[in-house]
Amino acid sequence: MLLAFELSGEHETLPAGEVLACMRSLEIEHRVVKSEEQCLIIETIDEKPAMSTLPALLSARLAMTHHIIAVIFECDLSESSILESVSDAEIAIPLGETFGVRARKIQRSALSTERIERLIGGIIFERNRVNGARVNLTSPDHRFRAILTDDSCIFGEVLASTDRREFEERKPHKKPFFYPGAISPKVARALVNLCEIRTGDRVLDLFCGTGGILVEAGMIGASVIGIDVQESMVRGARMNLSDHGFEYQLICGDACNLPLRDQSVDVVVTDPPYGRSAVVMAESIVSLYRDALFEIHRVIVDGGHVVVVSDFELPWVGESGFVTIKLHTQRVHRSLTRYIAVLEK
Repeated sequence: MLLAFELSGEHETLPAGEVLACMRSLEIEHRVVKSEEQCLIIETIDEKPAMSTLPALLSARLAMTHHIIAVIFECDLSESSILESVSDAEIAIPLGETFGVRARKIQRSALSTERIERLIGGIIFERNRVNGARVNLTSPDHRFRAILTDDSCIFGEVLASTDRREFEERKPHKKPFFYPGAISPKVARALVNLCEIRTGDRVLDLFCGTGGILVEAGMIGASVIGIDVQESMVRGARMNLSDHGFEYQLICGDACNLPLRDQSVDVVVTDPPYGRSAVVMAESIVSLYRDALFEIHRVIVDGGHVVVVSDFELPWVGESGFVTIKLHTQRVHRSLTRYIAVLEK
């Protein structure tokens, strides 16, 4: 099965990295066919019965993907090539069902999305009018989508879409306890997914703050543990976690001296404090990161994954016993670059 992931474009590498990490966590054998800005095409190699439910599983988990599309064809970026490919494709609408066609430009193109939608829709309608096919652009039975990149058109049927409204409803200021600078739920979910979390994994955030990362990990089936040095944050995180119906444990403690046994957690996802306004019990931000990294190595299982967000590169990764799998970077402004390091013990 050839799947296209229409990515959000909120980050240069994070959305694609999130998709690939989820595929690995679900143990779906695959290969990347094409990867470019806001579009990732994957060929699944597995032929398991569960493959039919894969799009729904992924859409319930992913944060930075808009749509998951079963690819029907990819062709040159020209109107004639697109219409010829649609005409050659076997696109059948079952008796009495409805369909809709939408197009999106990822790069600048002279093509009009409205015209492409109308022309593709006309071909599909003429071919299926004998079956009573009808156009419905609001809630069709079959949603077709054309992604117009810089050099090609990727066309297929939408199998699943992420519910962006859920992430909007969980924005930090809408939660029972709010603190400025809290991580957004979409970013928190993406960080959690980068760790390839599986159902039942024990996930630790040792700088849990208001509990945003813990909420997103718990919602995909993890058992979560949150630690923060400030009792007020622990109380606030409890308020934010209590209504979600999954098990959690919150502890007021020091990230550089964790009150946990050796190898007692499977995954660590954390966004430590940064900047002068952060409350730091260590000598400095640098020593906080360094000492916490060694503690993370002590409490995580062999082979466990860690995601750490920072505003500087971590020079102690190898020294602390980790291997860097991937480093995502994002330039916030001229003097600040944020790093998202994916590590493995």
